[in-house]
Amino acid sequence: MTRTGILRIALGISLIFSACLTWIPPTFFHPVAQAQDKTGEPPFRQQSASAGNEDMPLPRTSISINVDMVSLQVLVSDSNGNVLTGLKPENFTIYEDNVKQEIRHFSPVEANITVVMLVEFSKRIEYFLNDVYNAMNAFMKTLRPKDWTAVMGYDMHTTIFQDFTQDRREVYNALRQFTIPAWNESNISDAVIEAIDRTQEIEGKVAILLISSGLDTFSRHTYDQALASCKNANASVYAIGVGRFLRDYLEPRGEISPAAISEFLMGENRLKSFADYTGGAAWFPRYSTELPAIFESFSKALRSQYSIGYTSTNTKKDGKFRKIRVEVKTDLTDSKGKPLKLKIVTRKGYTPKSI
Repeated sequence: MTRTGILRIALGISLIFSACLTWIPPTFFHPVAQAQDKTGEPPFRQQSASAGNEDMPLPRTSISINVDMVSLQVLVSDSNGNVLTGLKPENFTIYEDNVKQEIRHFSPVEANITVVMLVEFSKRIEYFLNDVYNAMNAFMKTLRPKDWTAVMGYDMHTTIFQDFTQDRREVYNALRQFTIPAWNESNISDAVIEAIDRTQEIEGKVAILLISSGLDTFSRHTYDQALASCKNANASVYAIGVGRFLRDYLEPRGEISPAAISEFLMGENRLKSFADYTGGAAWFPRYSTELPAIFESFSKALRSQYSIGYTSTNTKKDGKFRKIRVEVKTDLTDSKGKPLKLKIVTRKGYTPKSI
């Protein structure tokens, strides 16, 4: 089968899927206005109990503005990937630029989560839209009633399709608006920075689920600026790369150019870097059957993080990057009686705002 035939089949499947989605009337009002009408305030701002939002994510001063309290989400696992639960503050030691810090806040695992679903939806990925749809739906199956979810999409622009909500129906309605891509551009750096900005003041376990090819075209912000934003992010970025199956199918047949392969590899590197700098993870599934296991890992990792806060001993606001290192000591041993080797995942550091 020719490359054109393969692409036509993939596009046909995606269009059939789109046609099955609930039709949104042309007069449907803008999603941002809709969210504001329902909530009045973004969920990371203080709400009164009378508004029925007493469980909303609590506000927190962004660490890029105030270095008095630095918050970390820390995942601890053994060499086999088994998550360690039941740890206490005394098991953790935190260093900032090699200076030991005192832990001021500690929350155990299994807390509710807040997730921004950031989805690429440009014509550049129209041949593997099924990958996008499958990832979005697989994620929805992992949500719990108390979880908060927002939906953002990006192509040339970044659009809020649904502000933070605990109503799964509202999230599904937002996903139904992803029908046929309208723009060729795919500005991932702009989208990542905007999503990080929207989560900076949310307290607790916060993640950005980035469903994307990693390709970038005309972002106003550079890749380095996006990485700098990731270094200061309150949220962990978990990336699902799309298009791997199509690329792997075409490459051995010589039906995709070396330049296109190089572009896709750079896209994957972007996704890996965004995840790495924020203490998240990146996956690149070839088949939709891989998604349930991926999202089980995503949910388990995010829900099993320890939330730790410390007051920095460095009171200077000099705008210089500060490295963070977390050490964990336990009495656990492996099958040979040796101390258990632990893997610790958290952010690499932060940059205080200079005066």
